[in-house]
Amino acid sequence: MIKLCTKPVRTLLAALLSTLLMGSGASAGPVDQARLYLRGSAEVPVNLPKAYALFSTAAKAGDAQAAYYLGMMYRNGMGVAANAKTAAHWLSFAANHQMPAAMFALAHLYLSGEGVKRDELVARRWIEKAADLEYPDAVMAMAIGLRDGSMGFERNEALYETQMRFAQRAFERRTSGM
Repeated sequence: MIKLCTKPVRTLLAALLSTLLMGSGASAGPVDQARLYLRGSAEVPVNLPKAYALFSTAAKAGDAQAAYYLGMMYRNGMGVAANAKTAAHWLSFAANHQMPAAMFALAHLYLSGEGVKRDELVARRWIEKAADLEYPDAVMAMAIGLRDGSMGFERNEALYETQMRFAQRAFERRTSGM
């Protein structure tokens, strides 16, 4: 009887599983690899320096998704010193390439004045753009802004009600995997 739980077999299985997770037996792209290092898994431990290096190279080559992740690493000080100005640079690049999560994160920087000059009008525009792309957090933020008269929005109860229904649908679509 062959014992399948030996260390060499487990190591081989872990390597095969890691390869499969990275895309049908083929090597994953740098952004997928970086995300794996950023989040870690049972087979791949978190490695923020590797994630940073991969995101940085891809972002500098024009990859908007990598720019978003790089911006968030700078925003949160993950594997690099927190730097709101550099975060704003990369989030702006990603936002200008139609990434709604980057639009929403950039809006927060404009609302707080971190790394950029505080500007509610610019923040509102980014929130609206992300909401137009049905990014649930932005749709909800827009509704709250309309309810409270905040984030550059004028108070508008009727529009708030409509936006809340839209937010509910956007969250439902996100949780259902659509």
